[in-house]
Amino acid sequence: MIDNIIGTYYLSKSGEKLHGFAWYLDAYKSCVVISKRFGVPLKVVVGVCSALSPNNKWHKNIIDTENMVLAYKSGIPLDEVKVSTYSNNKAKAIEMLMIPKATKQDIRDILFGKSGHKTRAFFDCIYGCKTNKDTVCVDGHALHIYMGEKHALSSNKSNMTPKQSLTISQAYIDACDEINKREGTSYLPYQIQAITWVAWRRIHGIT
Repeated sequence: MIDNIIGTYYLSKSGEKLHGFAWYLDAYKSCVVISKRFGVPLKVVVGVCSALSPNNKWHKNIIDTENMVLAYKSGIPLDEVKVSTYSNNKAKAIEMLMIPKATKQDIRDILFGKSGHKTRAFFDCIYGCKTNKDTVCVDGHALHIYMGEKHALSSNKSNMTPKQSLTISQAYIDACDEINKREGTSYLPYQIQAITWVAWRRIHGIT
């Protein structure tokens, strides 16, 4: 399984390596812009972004985030804001916006819920992109890379338990260590996940 991750890394093009290397930092910067524009704490903006991320394309994800924050600051009923993800995830975004002085742990607890290991890891990778050393966001594509097989994101083969997510996360950490050893690089695990994610989408024509 680690070999599948390493193999996908070696299929990545130079531009994909650069894109993946900077992906979470770029996402962090996008959230900083929204935070400063509307005067909402950065951790809350990243939390909203993470809550709205499941089965949502990134460009829509960040637009949905800005629209939710704008509505919150403008006094527009948050239920009226249309988003491109599931209603239960929207409810999580609303919950964290409505908590006075929400802490980082408040946000992480809301994100985790019953099956939010992916969204909480996404939060940690974006909000902690400058300090994160071992958290990996394991979404459906990351799972398929690990498996070496592409499946529909809606299929049962794309479902994961928290334990399976941790196992796959560790595989990315181990793959990162091996790549750094071979290449003399200093990638962090979440950067290997992002690089392989970018390459995998190109290889399989995923837009």
